Amino acid sequence: MTPRFAMRSLAFFSLIGAALLTACGGSDDDAQIDIQVDRLSYFQVSQFTVSGGALDDKITISTKACTGLQQVGTGTTTQRTVSCTVGATGQGAVTLEVKDSAGKLLKTLSFHVPEPQVALGTTLGRIVVELNPTVAPATTVNFLRYVHSGFYNNTLIHGVVAGSLVQGGYLNTTPAQQLGVLAPIALETNRGLSNVRGTLALSRKAGADTATSQFYFNLADNPQLDYASPERPGYAVFGRVVHGLEVLDAIGQVPTNLLYGLPHFPVSDVVITSAVQIQ
Repeated sequence: MTPRFAMRSLAFFSLIGAALLTACGGSDDDAQIDIQVDRLSYFQVSQFTVSGGALDDKITISTKACTGLQQVGTGTTTQRTVSCTVGATGQGAVTLEVKDSAGKLLKTLSFHVPEPQVALGTTLGRIVVELNPTVAPATTVNFLRYVHSGFYNNTLIHGVVAGSLVQGGYLNTTPAQQLGVLAPIALETNRGLSNVRGTLALSRKAGADTATSQFYFNLADNPQLDYASPERPGYAVFGRVVHGLEVLDAIGQVPTNLLYGLPHFPVSDVVITSAVQIQ
């Protein structure tokens, strides 16, 4: 289910005189409103272009599930462009409304937002993961912040447990050292997602709310990593592999040894060369 969001509004004022408004504001054609959007991607800024003769008057543009609404440029008497950051996914996840100065609804339009996808380039091939912000919103946003900052670029796969999991998001390549991370986030487990083969989850320390940048892929079903009780809260699953599972299987076969104090470090470097949100 798509979470509920408050409507956010932005008012625009005409840049022309009242006489001109009276002259061009009365016809049905002028009242027609058209809304165009460039593209909609979760946790990305999208632009909406609103056009029509009714924009000669003061209007209010509101959005649902799109935060940080602001005008782009100065606009014209017949066109306004606004931008905001998409905060939900699914059918009708984002809604835009246009109202006149009296509060009359001139146009409303809802848009589908696909689940976000991230492509990880590695030295053994490409992996594409689809994230689940509806079930694990904080974990998804946390991961995307690292992706957008370039944090994961040129980092090492630092843990491989054959037939079980592959872990990354912790060490730089030159030299191999821990990178600076964002603040830990709240643990999102016991929400219906399980550590089954092909899923992506966030690693953490001993405490529940200690996860930062590290993540792992499940090479097999690992139910022991799921929530069991408050004393055994498990690890937060927030995505699944949609392309490149064979790449993960290949990484899972790389020999390992004790290196940098880590017991399952690949003997030959496996590098995440890039991490990019593609949807």
